[in-house]
Amino acid sequence: MNENTKRGPYRSNGHERTDEEEDQQVLRRKGRRARKKLDIVLGKTFTPRFLDDADQRLRVVRSIRRKVELLMRDAGGNESMQRAMLVKHATFLHVLLETQETELAESGSIDLGSFVQAINSLVGLLRMLGLEKRIKKAGGLASYLEAKEAE
Repeated sequence: MNENTKRGPYRSNGHERTDEEEDQQVLRRKGRRARKKLDIVLGKTFTPRFLDDADQRLRVVRSIRRKVELLMRDAGGNESMQRAMLVKHATFLHVLLETQETELAESGSIDLGSFVQAINSLVGLLRMLGLEKRIKKAGGLASYLEAKEAE
């Protein structure tokens, strides 16, 4: 293997390649589809955004936050980061499904494959959270009557 066909982290002139140059070389070898797929996956730059970053004045944002809070309460509270993540993703899928159902009602068309996949994903998340509403223990009739009298 001569120096011009040598593959590795170094160019033939002895300078180290940058990550971007390495990526470009890999994409040239893989072709146009790989370049297009990479652009679709992350785009040129990735900037994470979170629900807390969204404009809280928007009705849809307030609605999603309210649904997250309700599901969090019904799922047993904010016991862990994992539970909070599952609740947020389940809420997002719920909103996505409601949107698709509304589009179906208005236009009569729907991507049935993605709709069913979203339903299955939502069911899986809800199973992990517990499908049934978790009810806090009641203190008994005597404590209920005392609380009522105090009001």
